[in-house]
Order: sequence, then C-alpha cells, then structure tokens
Amino acid sequence: MKKIILLVIVFISCLINAEACDVINGSDIKFTHMGGQKYHIKYILYHQCVCALGIMPRFTVSCGSNTFTRTPPRTSIRDITPVCSNGQPPCQNSGYGGSRFGIEEHIFDDTIDFSKSPYNVFLDGSCCEVKFRVAQPWGLVGTTTSTTTYGGEAMMNFCNIMKTKIPKNNTPALSNIPMGFVCCNQPFTFNNGIYDPYEQDSLSYEMDEPLSATWSPVTWISPLNKDIPFTPYCPPNPGTVNCRPLPNAKPPRGFYFDKETGDMIFTPTKCDESGPVAIRVTEWRKDSATKKMTKIGYTRRDIYVTIVTCSDNNPPEIEGTTKHGVCEGTKICFKIKATDKMFSPKQTVPDTVELTWNNAIPGATFRIIDPSAREKEAEFCWTPKVGDARNQAYNFTASAKDDACPRPATTIKGFNIKVNPLARATRKYELLECGKLRFTSFPTDTVNQSIYSYTYKFTIRDSTNSSVPYYFNVRKKDSFVFKRGGKYIIEHEINNGFKCPTIYTDTVIIPPVLDVQLAFDKDTFV
Repeated sequence: MKKIILLVIVFISCLINAEACDVINGSDIKFTHMGGQKYHIKYILYHQCVCALGIMPRFTVSCGSNTFTRTPPRTSIRDITPVCSNGQPPCQNSGYGGSRFGIEEHIFDDTIDFSKSPYNVFLDGSCCEVKFRVAQPWGLVGTTTSTTTYGGEAMMNFCNIMKTKIPKNNTPALSNIPMGFVCCNQPFTFNNGIYDPYEQDSLSYEMDEPLSATWSPVTWISPLNKDIPFTPYCPPNPGTVNCRPLPNAKPPRGFYFDKETGDMIFTPTKCDESGPVAIRVTEWRKDSATKKMTKIGYTRRDIYVTIVTCSDNNPPEIEGTTKHGVCEGTKICFKIKATDKMFSPKQTVPDTVELTWNNAIPGATFRIIDPSAREKEAEFCWTPKVGDARNQAYNFTASAKDDACPRPATTIKGFNIKVNPLARATRKYELLECGKLRFTSFPTDTVNQSIYSYTYKFTIRDSTNSSVPYYFNVRKKDSFVFKRGGKYIIEHEINNGFKCPTIYTDTVIIPPVLDVQLAFDKDTFV
C-alpha cells in the first residue's frame, strides 16, 4: 500500500514538473500580405529550454462570433540566448536539459486565404477586427507579479484597411529579441526595435495588459499593474513602486516607458520577481476619404521576465541625444557612444563593448569611428529626401553588448528623428494699371500646420540679383510700382513653425511701355 502511494506521489510530481517546465516566455504574431486576400501568419513563441515544449499551444483566428481553430506546423526551433564570446549556447538541440537561462524561439507557420470559405465571412463588413491568437493553459507558471495562464494576440482591421490607398497590411518588424532575464539591482534599458519597412505606417507605443489563456487581462498582485509590472528603485522608500520616473538618474528611478521611442527603463530591486510585460504597437494610416488617421491594426510583444542575481558586472550605457529634428532634404549627423564601467573592486578586466544598430532607416549610415576602441562610438548620418516629412518620427535602435561571462549584459535604446516639411508656397502675380504689380504668397501645407505659423519675405532686385534691393517686406500680400521697364528678380522666402524655409526666385520682365505686360521665366527652386 505504501509503494502505491509513493508511486502516485511521484506520478503527480512529474505532471507538475512537466507543466512548470512548459513556461512560455512571450510571443510575437506577424502577418504578411501574399497578394489578394491571402496572408501568411507566423506565430513566434519564446520558451525556456530547460525542458521541451511538450504541450502545444492553441491557435485561433476570430472576428466577432466567428472563431476558427488552426493547427499550424512548427517549422523551426533555435536558441536565441545571448552568450559571451567564449560561452556555449545553453539550449541543447533536443530541447531538454538546457540551462534555466536558455531561451528558445519556436516558429509556427500558417497561411489563410480570406477570400475562401470559411474565412470569407470576415469580409462581409459585419465584423472588422480580425484577431490572430495563441494561448497555453499554464504559460506563466512561477509568476510572482500576477496570476495567469498565457495568451497573445495581434489584430488587423479589414474595414479600415480597405478605406486607405494601400488595401493591404503587414505587421511591423521587431528587430530585437525579447529579454527574458533581467539583472537585479542593475539598470535595465530595453527597446524592441519596432519599425515598419513595408507600408511606412505610423506607429504608437503603449504598455498593455498581459492576457490569460482566455484572452482576458491578468490579475495583478498589488501594488503592481500593467504600467509598473515590477518593483523599481524608488528611494528613500523600499517597496514603493509608483515614484516619479527618472530614466536618466544613475541608477534610473521608478518604472519608465517612453511612448515615442518604446524604451523601457528601470532598476529592479526584488531579486525573486517574475511575471509578464506586454507592449502594444498600433498601426495608423490615413483614410483616403476623410484624410484622418485611422487604426488599421496592432501587434504585441509579450515578454515573461525573470529578475535574477547576476555576476559582478555593470551593464553598458548608451550616451547621446535620443530625439532629433531635421528638415526634409537636409543632412543630419550625430554621435552615439557606448560605455562600460568596471564593477570595482571585483572586476579586474574591463569589458569590450559591441555597438550595433537595427538598420531601420533605409539610406542611413551607422559608422563605428574607432573599431579597435574598447568603448565604441558611432556616427549616424542620414539625408531624408524631399517628401519624407511626416507627423510620425522615424525610429531606430542602438544596441550595446558587453562580453561578460556567462551572461553578457545588453542595453538597447531607441532613437527618433522627426523629419519636418519644407515650407512651400505658390505665388500669384497680378498686373495692375500704371506698372503696378501685386504679389501674394499662398502656403502649401503638407502636414496640417497652422496657417498662422508661416512667415514671409519678398525682395525685389535688378537682373544681377546682387544690388541693393528696390523693395523688401515681410507681408504675405503687397504691391510695387515699377518706374522703368527691364528684367527684375523677385525672391520670396517662406518659413514655417519648424524653421524649414524655402526660397523661390522668380524672374519678371517689365516692358518699357505704360500698358506693361509681364513675362515670367520658369521658376527656380532653391
């Protein structure tokens, strides 16, 4: 009888361990347009490789009351754990027996044609938001910050997409792997490296509620919540979580999330915390009819983070201004520096830092000034084309990684470049009696700027365009009486609130007669 009880206990223990082993560390869901109404769906799951992913997740596609279960095949497994130069990947090929600090990437691929049954019900207009979802019944076993199973999702709004000039959509790219482990009492700066290389949609970032296996919000353990998912450094009151964030303090104070860059910055102080973090990235595109920005979908980066005690090592820091502005057609260059301080007195050999970027801005360059230096400095340069101006900033991320063993430290920071429009204008010239010329400037707005933000300058010179001006004024509309015929240069400068001026040079020929007729040469754009 005792042997039977012992066997039952062992069997139950194995079941519990098997469930606890199937810890999902996060997920991404991406969809790619393949033509027509066909889309390729990629489900990417992140899993601790201390054991195999034994229980397959549940995949669904739903809209309104219609839900369809999918069984996409798993097409790849790879170890994505950051390792030092002398380190070994912690995950074995079989997926069993790896270190608890090892993270595997599991990819499941699927293809859906929404023009065919049964998925064509999503196109009749009765439902707009199509959601791609993944769930696992015990994805977050061991969490201390919330109580939940695991769920992830992405959404595509078919109705709004069809109202735009581009009736299709691709999810943005996520260029940085998720960070599953964060060092206790050390500054942590992370960015997912999200950008849209496909349709160049505008993106917005926000902290979101992590989801359970039923896709309902998790239950948080007070005082934590979706906006403060871990206990940050909040002096002088240990345990306080809602102090004012100071991301540039040394070390950072409070929990800080930058809605413009997507940076997440904090210093964890409870070395046994673990739980989920969710960041939602919403895509926006202009409605062709209303010209208003409309939501066409969102994707989420769900991360299960474990706070751990690390070796005696300071993470690298990234120095440099993160938000810049530039006029379209104008070159911008700035420097980014990665530093790494020794952990005195225990660290005796300084770390060499690797500095890279995610190539998120086509045509830009990222040059390491001295590749042989221990601490790297890069120069970023880019010349946005005329026409690249938009309300949404262009973004990229820089990553600094040291070579500490067994686990290197990485810092990833986002950079934003707001490309501002050149001021543009059409000029109207009207001939009045007795050689009088009236001229008016009409701003051509490209980014919904206030008409009152513009300034104007009109200058009239002789044909050499180098003499003392016959006329100068800063009015939007004025007139001038010519005393004699000849060739004259009218230079008009229009400036906007972004301080991005444009100078137009017009040539006018005044005939030497009272009933003058004006002949305009072709405008010269400067």
